[in-house]
Amino acid sequence: MSTQRFFSLPATCATVSSLRAPLVAVAVAGLLAACGGSTVSAPPTTSSTGSGSGSTDTGSGTTTKTGTTGVATAAAQTTNDLGTAIASQTIPGLSPQVTQGLGNAVSSTSGTLNSLADAVSNGVGQTGTTANPVGTTVAGLGSVVGSTSGVVQGLSTAVGGLGSGKLAPLAPLTTPLASTLSTAAGALNAGGATLGNTLGSVPVQQITQPISTAITPIVTTAGLVTQAVGTQTGLGAPLGGVLAKVGGALSSAGSQVGGATKNPVGADLGTLAGSLGNTVTNAGGLVNPNGPNGALPIPGLLTSLVGATSVSVANGPPASSNPFGPLQSSLASLGLGSDPLGSLSTLLGGTPLAGLTSALGGTPLGSLTSSGLIGSPLSSLTSAFAGSGNASNPSSTLTGALSGVTNGGSGSGGSGQALAPVTALVGQLTSTLSSAAGSTSGSGTATSGLTTLLGGLAPVNHK
Repeated sequence: MSTQRFFSLPATCATVSSLRAPLVAVAVAGLLAACGGSTVSAPPTTSSTGSGSGSTDTGSGTTTKTGTTGVATAAAQTTNDLGTAIASQTIPGLSPQVTQGLGNAVSSTSGTLNSLADAVSNGVGQTGTTANPVGTTVAGLGSVVGSTSGVVQGLSTAVGGLGSGKLAPLAPLTTPLASTLSTAAGALNAGGATLGNTLGSVPVQQITQPISTAITPIVTTAGLVTQAVGTQTGLGAPLGGVLAKVGGALSSAGSQVGGATKNPVGADLGTLAGSLGNTVTNAGGLVNPNGPNGALPIPGLLTSLVGATSVSVANGPPASSNPFGPLQSSLASLGLGSDPLGSLSTLLGGTPLAGLTSALGGTPLGSLTSSGLIGSPLSSLTSAFAGSGNASNPSSTLTGALSGVTNGGSGSGGSGQALAPVTALVGQLTSTLSSAAGSTSGSGTATSGLTTLLGGLAPVNHK
């Protein structure tokens, strides 16, 4: 009995081939549906943050610094790395939760330091570029308070760990304390946010605005005046160069310290020394407007000292070239006229430092050659010998006098010379010594020359 075959090999292959295209289409459709769209897009580009003081990659291969490393920000990095090192340690007999909590408490101080640095640098550190720098600093204090919650929360974790493991009998004491610290941390976090909103509110800003309006022109003018003094005296650029060398030496020493140590904390100490070197270098902006930190020397120096996570120190030159310009505009806004400092400018010769420039004669030692010395430091000596008739040569009179000494004071012009009495006396002395040297025999004696000399100087009365 034969069995009928329902499938044959050729028929099966033909069937699979006919279904290949629909199956592929269904698979692609399912894939696209799972992806949520009908097209596949390339992955988005991401920006990377480099190490150091806040550098960002712009996507074109260039790195732009967006922060300033100062004492506060460098210390923040140090405490962060120190806390990380503590958290990784284990103490025999104690729960790892203890060291982790302590490490988190230490690391959280970095947030407080960075918040403080930003409050100062973004506020008063930008005096002259922001409308209310004092208000910005005051409003930033809320973040400083809120950031302390991390420190308290870390302590809460550490205390809670003390009541576990072998120290479980302490749990009745440590558990309530840890809960209290955790509650306090939450209160600090919420309180900091509330405080920041309150200090940044309109009523508070209305109080800080007049203070900012008053100090901004004073701070700006003070920096411009010190720069003008440095420029007019010619000492600004040399002094700025000296400060740059000292600051560079500190930065180099910091780099060597950081490179010598093989741990993050040691490298952070080197960064701290380098930040101090940068501050010394930026101090040159106080006297050199074209150097580092020349745009806003006093606020920039403050920013350089404390540091910032998103603000950089602006180099020179400043926007205004008139030292009294900001202060003059502020006084004019108070209704004191369009040119309240005009009389002062007129008094100083049209420019605030014109009197100083005139006195210095364009160089730091110009006063020695232009303030009544007739073009030469020896002009007064020339005037004293003016009787010689040769004022262009200050030593000509002295030369003539010495010539008279050599010639024994003889000649018709001897009485008119400035040193005629001296030349006459020297001539007599020369003649007497000559006669004393030649009279060693005869009627004379060895002391006859001396007697003659004394007789010439002071006549002797014989009885």
